[in-house]
Amino acid sequence: MDFNNKYETLDDFISSRLNDEEVGIWFYDNGLEKFIIKLPNHIIRAINQGCKLEMLVGQYFVSEKTYPVIGLFIYDHIDNPLIVTQSSNFLLEIDALKIILKSGNSILVDFYDELGVPVLSSNPTLSENTVEIQWQNIDTEYNNDNWKKVLDQMKLDFDAKNYQDFQRIEINVSNGVAIQSAFITDQNITTHYLEEKEGDQLEKKVFVPLESIFKINTIFLNPYFNSSGRKKEFTDIFAHYELGTFYIESKVLSSQKAFDKSISKQQDNIKKQILKAVNQLAGALRSVSNEISVFDSKSNLKIEINKGLVPQCIILVSELPSFGEWEDLNISIFELISQYNCYLNIMELSDFMKIIKLARGSIEKLDYYLMKRAEGFETTKTFFYKTEVVFN
Repeated sequence: MDFNNKYETLDDFISSRLNDEEVGIWFYDNGLEKFIIKLPNHIIRAINQGCKLEMLVGQYFVSEKTYPVIGLFIYDHIDNPLIVTQSSNFLLEIDALKIILKSGNSILVDFYDELGVPVLSSNPTLSENTVEIQWQNIDTEYNNDNWKKVLDQMKLDFDAKNYQDFQRIEINVSNGVAIQSAFITDQNITTHYLEEKEGDQLEKKVFVPLESIFKINTIFLNPYFNSSGRKKEFTDIFAHYELGTFYIESKVLSSQKAFDKSISKQQDNIKKQILKAVNQLAGALRSVSNEISVFDSKSNLKIEINKGLVPQCIILVSELPSFGEWEDLNISIFELISQYNCYLNIMELSDFMKIIKLARGSIEKLDYYLMKRAEGFETTKTFFYKTEVVFN
């Protein structure tokens, strides 16, 4: 796509990209030079805690045209960093990048989470005081075949750690300032990036977009039931409509500095959290089966739950690695599915957001897409796959 004809301003371009892309890095210059970086929340936390962040700037040449490319390396795993690759033919953004790299350390970086909400701002230091880039004859018409060749070659180079033709710039984020976010909803959700537990944040980030889909008094944050004279949480989020019920558990890594741990230890931690969520969902479904009353934590009114409907169970995790042995966990998962005749999805928040966007405000579509995704899990016997979405 030729962004130069679609967007008149850099603000319009970046706003659109923040809404459409899962992750990315963009460059802004409107009297104030800054990087704008969108990443999962747990990655932003790791960066703020000292995780190494590095940017690679380079270019490829195809058919006598120049193709600027950017790589962002986040060393949340020292031996397996998260790599964000980016290319752009939007001239206003390219001009902004040139100005930023020439201006040295007098820049800002704003981090946005999965919802496209700003959560952290920093005045970073760069390992290079000034970087001069000379890009000539840039392909502004966006030749799709050429761009595909560029991105394919970039992936091959990065996989092979072939970085010699790239300018490497370390971004030191050590003075981050948290940004408090308030969402104007029926429950007026407020989050504070640094002061709040990450698990509580994740629950709210899931609740906010869902509340725009479900009707008032059909979606509930932290509903509870009474047990031995005490309130006990039923599930993180419960929602329902005439054709379906939704039980949602959200889990994050418990480690303060997860990136300091080995991959195997992180994997064990994630498995532990998922198994905990499976057991919590089983408890919630068992409570409904036994007709135990469930109440709204806000109004304390009883929630009427139709136990004759097939439940949609969702486990949202801050990250889901695509490696490791998970057979023992699969046994617990399929026991839950068979015992309670439910659908189950395990996914990252970014994947869940794709489905919410695809539903376009329709509860029925949300229900259907989750059902189809769960059927894929039951067929493949693995939850290691991304939701592929095509927007028409």
